Parts: sequence; C-alpha cells; structure tokens
Amino acid sequence: MSNWGYDPSYRLTSPFGMRMHPVLHVNKFHRGVDLVVTPGNGPLHAFVAGTVMYAKQGVPGIGIPAEMGIVVAIKDDKGFLHFYAHLSAAAVKVGQKVACGQVIGYQGTTGASTGNHLHYEIRKKASPSFGWTSTEAGVVEPTKYLQEYYKAAAPVVVPPVKEEVKPKMKAEDANKIIPFLSAAHALAQDKASRDEAHRLANVLREASGQPKQ
Repeated sequence: MSNWGYDPSYRLTSPFGMRMHPVLHVNKFHRGVDLVVTPGNGPLHAFVAGTVMYAKQGVPGIGIPAEMGIVVAIKDDKGFLHFYAHLSAAAVKVGQKVACGQVIGYQGTTGASTGNHLHYEIRKKASPSFGWTSTEAGVVEPTKYLQEYYKAAAPVVVPPVKEEVKPKMKAEDANKIIPFLSAAHALAQDKASRDEAHRLANVLREASGQPKQ
C-alpha cells in the first residue's frame, strides 16, 4: 500500500487496470481505484462538485451491481459520473448539489468486499444505465482525471506587461538646464525657494529618463 498520488490522506490499495480480483480470484480489469482512510468508518469527501445521481445500495440490472454495496454517484460539470462504493452509509440524497470536499458518505465494506475501503470509479457518462459499459472503454483512470480536471479549472495568470516609459526629452537637453537650477538652489535665501529649485531639477531628470537626486 502507498499514499495516493492525488490525495496523500488516502492509501492506495489497488490501482486502476488488470488485477487478481480479491473475491472472485480471477484476473479482471479493475475499473477504478481502491482507497483506504483511517478510521475504518471514516468520512469520505467528494473529490469534485456536482449533482447526486444515486445514493443507496446497488441493484442488479441498472448499471450499479449489488456487489458495489452502498453507492453514491455524483455527476460533475463535464458529465462524468463519479462512483463512491462499498460505503457503510450515504450522507447525501439524489438531486442534491454537493461541493468539492463535502462529506458524501462513510467508508465501509458493503457488497463484495474483503475489508473497509472505498472503490472510486469515474464513468465517461451518466446515462443510460449510469454510464455502465461491458468493457473498460466506459471508464477513465481516476487519478489522472482529477489531476487534469483541476489543471484545466485553474485560472491562467498572465503577468502584466510593464510598459516602457519613453523619456519625454533628451538627457542632454535636460542637463543644459539643470545647472542653472542647481545655481538657483545655491543662491536661494529661503528653504521654499531651494526646495522648488530641487524639485524642478528632478522633474527634468525624470522627464529625460535620469534618476532623481
């Protein structure tokens, strides 16, 4: 077991893909990932926001087999259906809008399960039959999907382009005038006159692209 790459608070116990089925003991494609949180009946949170499409024990013939136990299925804004299976209890109802991070149920071992865990599966569509397909063509790898989902949702911040301020006059022209202001500063009899001469010299420096003094 290892920490799940998307959310390290979960331990990944069985990845997406071919595996030896823990109950049937045959090679079978695992359509999702198996995750574990502590404690065994701990709360489970929605990985994406969406609308609850299903929230009870799986039923044969509808695309959610009884082997999945108590299931919460949430459709996201892209139309993909997120399954949280083997729950001990659901904490949401059909039609309810849920936010990312909201508690949607509690970890359990209902259905065909060998111990408390979460089976998390993402189907490409929500209907018919809750997106069920006879092959793995109807599901996506959950970890990659979540990473791409939030990468696409993140706003792209473009740094502002700093405009180059062009000098309003040539430095050589400004430097012809500044000495006269410096002389006026030296000859001024009061502070106000000296400050004004200094201010005007800096105005010329700034206008010609030179640093203030």
